[in-house]
Amino acid sequence: MSTTRATCPLDCPDACGVLVHTNADGRFEKLTGNPEHGWSAGHLCSKTMSYGEIVNGGERLLRPLVRRGGKKSAPLEPASWDEALARIVERVKPLAGPEILALWYAGTMGLVQRKFPLRTLHALGATLHDGGVCDATSTAGYECVLGRCLGPDLEAELEDCDLLLLWGCEAVRTNQHLLPRIQRLCKRGVPVIAIDIWRSDTIRKLELWGGQGLVLKPGSDAMLALALARIAFELGFADREFLATHCAGAEEFEAHATRAHDLEQCQAATGLDPQAVAGLALLLRSARKPILKTGVGFARRRNGAMSMRAVCSLAVVLGHGNRVHYESFAHFGLPEDWIVRPDLRPMGSSAATVPQVQLGKQLDEGRYRAVFVWCHNPAVVLPDSLRVRRGLAREDVFTVVHEHVLTETAELADVVLPATTFVEHEDIYRSYGHRRLQWTRPGAVARGDTKSNVECFRAIAKALELPRECWEHDAHQLVEGFLEASRARVSAEELAALREGLPVKLHQQMVQGWGTPSGRIELANPEPAHYVPDDGAGGKGPFQLISAPSVATHNSTYLYSSRHLAKAGKPVCHLNPADLARLGATEGARLVLSNAQGKITLPASADLNVPLGCIRVDGVLSGRDVPERVGINALVPPALSDMGDGNVLYSTRVDAYPAP
Repeated sequence: MSTTRATCPLDCPDACGVLVHTNADGRFEKLTGNPEHGWSAGHLCSKTMSYGEIVNGGERLLRPLVRRGGKKSAPLEPASWDEALARIVERVKPLAGPEILALWYAGTMGLVQRKFPLRTLHALGATLHDGGVCDATSTAGYECVLGRCLGPDLEAELEDCDLLLLWGCEAVRTNQHLLPRIQRLCKRGVPVIAIDIWRSDTIRKLELWGGQGLVLKPGSDAMLALALARIAFELGFADREFLATHCAGAEEFEAHATRAHDLEQCQAATGLDPQAVAGLALLLRSARKPILKTGVGFARRRNGAMSMRAVCSLAVVLGHGNRVHYESFAHFGLPEDWIVRPDLRPMGSSAATVPQVQLGKQLDEGRYRAVFVWCHNPAVVLPDSLRVRRGLAREDVFTVVHEHVLTETAELADVVLPATTFVEHEDIYRSYGHRRLQWTRPGAVARGDTKSNVECFRAIAKALELPRECWEHDAHQLVEGFLEASRARVSAEELAALREGLPVKLHQQMVQGWGTPSGRIELANPEPAHYVPDDGAGGKGPFQLISAPSVATHNSTYLYSSRHLAKAGKPVCHLNPADLARLGATEGARLVLSNAQGKITLPASADLNVPLGCIRVDGVLSGRDVPERVGINALVPPALSDMGDGNVLYSTRVDAYPAP
């Protein structure tokens, strides 16, 4: 058996170090944790430990598939790469660039494999999307106040903090390698507080360890942050020296925060007992080295950016603007355009960018004649997913999907191209939770006739006779070239370690200012953060939908793994027992969740951890387990968030009633 160092490719802040084990023939056998990795330290989550279910699974696509009848109703049949490429050339070459849509996302977080296909799409002059499904709202809110998304180095600083505030961060399900560090803090008596909209796994774990959870009403985060800021000003523990030195708009923010947001208003908006809010304020007052760790998803709502702005503003008032950790992408500062090559667009063509969360309408209306999909499962994960499906199913939309398995998106394609998994190709990874970079080599022989994203789109580009830059370099050459282009950020010693496949923490950048246009922290740009009640994106249903992360699956990657699905169990909807009784339903009864977007039917589960007026559904769901054959995003409206044109998943309102 041989081993190869690699990085878990999934969209997770931990970006764990893994070891790929293969047999004497180079065939994949298993994954284990890499003990050399400073963050994950040899431990993998149970989701990734079972990744072999994807690599060696019976549903793995090993040959291209095409529809020979020329109609969507024709079956997908095995084909050669030559036949598949010929069909792509026939349908795509006559099209104008804006008629072609590039549809990718975070199926792999490897920089080269994920982003190199954009060279081909740029050369075609294709329409791009803005990536607004995941973190656009949070990023916009954070950057508005604090500039570059950096924050503290959690690996180095977390265990030295004297207060940890987890704001909308379900660490148990999404940040596993935070947990042992959190437990050690609790054992030392360091206060750890989790703020969420339900009594999450993390809150319950903290309660066992001596920490605390605060459950507030959905969408009221900004009110809590502003109330805490008001207390800091009124009790005299706002850091006025920090505000004067680093901030613009401090006086305006103070006037705004202290004009309202008292404990009575806070209680009305958040549902929190005033004593609990005052107790948190006292902890913040005494902390000298706190860390505020926000989740990526808590701001996916209509008022999400304002919520993030308010949380960041609170940290600034306390003098801890550099101790809010949201994402760490800004640490790397790598020239990713070198991979993407937007300069390859046809002369005079600028990239048209459309909001990803509203693509259902555009696809359904037939705006595009061809769609290329990679690292994405839009029929499952995009909002308003019923319209996304209808759009991809149009006879006049030629859809090409590059995938591991026959996903619900691939089932709608005209050409399906088989993809390698991360253990079978070369790439480079950076984390958004810690500060390590890793160059990974293929650890296993590729199965069947699969190709990596790089090899697939090289073949497409060559068949379409696009510029040489789209097809002349393989993945190894691309990683080499990218790192050479990154030498302003990567030292010689770091490059040597990367060549060895080691997970490397890049040295700290020398930066000036805070990364905002003014170079200062912005507390009133154009006005201070304020509390705006969540309007439900226009929905009027009596229940707030809580789409919680799954304990067993990850985005839609493992929806096609029988082992992961068995661990997750059949999907259910969780309600407070009192709400279940009011609906006249009992444990296990089938409930219809519906709104203007669609409906799904799920068995009910009574759960005291879910607040009144909320329904929790875990994961994105496999349509195979739902009578309507759709997932949770069939209910999510395509409305835009307050900043960043982001997803409003957590603003979704639904009605609920017993199934007939």
